[in-house]
Amino acid sequence: MKGIIRVVRGSEVKLTLPGPSVTIKSDGTIWYQGMPILGITDPVIKAKVSAAIKAKRYGDIPAESWTRLGDNPNGLWAGDEAAWATHPAKLAQDEKNAARREQETKQVTIWLSSRGWGDFIPAKWIGDITRPDAEILAECKEELRSGYDVDEPNQTDDEILSKITAARTKWATPKQPYKEPVHGPGYCYSCKTYCYGDCGDYHPARDNVTVAREISEIAREIS
Repeated sequence: MKGIIRVVRGSEVKLTLPGPSVTIKSDGTIWYQGMPILGITDPVIKAKVSAAIKAKRYGDIPAESWTRLGDNPNGLWAGDEAAWATHPAKLAQDEKNAARREQETKQVTIWLSSRGWGDFIPAKWIGDITRPDAEILAECKEELRSGYDVDEPNQTDDEILSKITAARTKWATPKQPYKEPVHGPGYCYSCKTYCYGDCGDYHPARDNVTVAREISEIAREIS
């Protein structure tokens, strides 16, 4: 088979099987790498079936234990990627992930104060910027009060609220995508000036060599 076969119980994915290693027998049962995919929760039955499988007495496996595509009497559901796309568990998972991503977009950092000499970790608040000002203000004041070695612990409510407002405004302002500036004739992407080739390493276009050089420069700056 192509793609992926998922085996689900309730809302939980139990198995994710690569299609090329899956075989669908003529009776519809699903096998993975020569072993049947079964759904057995009773430990007594599981022990008996395990012994039958080791002895390759597949006829001793109860009929309700086998797994086929779709819903099964053993409580498992199995399906390919197309079927999984509309499965309730997948839809619930997508909804949960979408809610998490939306919540992540609301996470903002408010820098409240520096700390003592030599400490490069400032006092800050991190949280959902869409919450009421009063809640964020109270948490910011607690951070300033309880934080260690805070340089400016006695800020007024108005001072803190101005930082909250600035952070919310910045968060709400649409971010403009970066646009590569259009350079005229003679511009060199190597020396980043209009050298017309005088630098000896003339690159009039932003090619792969230029991109690799910029990545190297960024790596050097980071290090």
